[in-house]
Amino acid sequence: MKSWCERKGQGEIGVIEHEGRSFAALGASVQDRHVTGYTRPSAGDIHLSTWCGKTMLACRSKIIDRYHDGSLVLMFRLTGCRFIVGYALGEKGMLFRGELVTGCDDDDAKDAARRIAYRFAELDAQDEYEFEASQAELERLLDIEYRCPKCGHEWQDQWTSACDSECPHCGLKDITALSWDEASD
Repeated sequence: MKSWCERKGQGEIGVIEHEGRSFAALGASVQDRHVTGYTRPSAGDIHLSTWCGKTMLACRSKIIDRYHDGSLVLMFRLTGCRFIVGYALGEKGMLFRGELVTGCDDDDAKDAARRIAYRFAELDAQDEYEFEASQAELERLLDIEYRCPKCGHEWQDQWTSACDSECPHCGLKDITALSWDEASD
């Protein structure tokens, strides 16, 4: 497996090559008020880095909230009543998505961080639900009918594909399915 970064203007594309296939994802970027990066613990703080590990933001950070799944609500304090606030999937090497907020105090920045984190947590939960549903769709079960050519015993089984089976009555192996249909829920 090999990985590398490609710069596209203010954005970064992270690429992983595995088993002859390439997978690309948005890396670190700053567009308008939106910031995307990766978390990296450093001397008691959390910094933001690029996909390739280069420091992107190294300033005072504060974990506002921790969720049960390990994700975080983060606040990075800049100068002049400015903050980068948002949501990270974890503390080390995990995706951070957030926004620049200006002209506010700590409490307002914390509230903004929680709102942004809630929005991204909802998006992640929806993505996870859709992914699991698509995986379940891919793994549909089949009702498969078999008849042993040796003893004549008939039986049904469920598998994700119509595969050969073994007769539960006499033990004959490699019996090909007679028929199959999608299993009813």
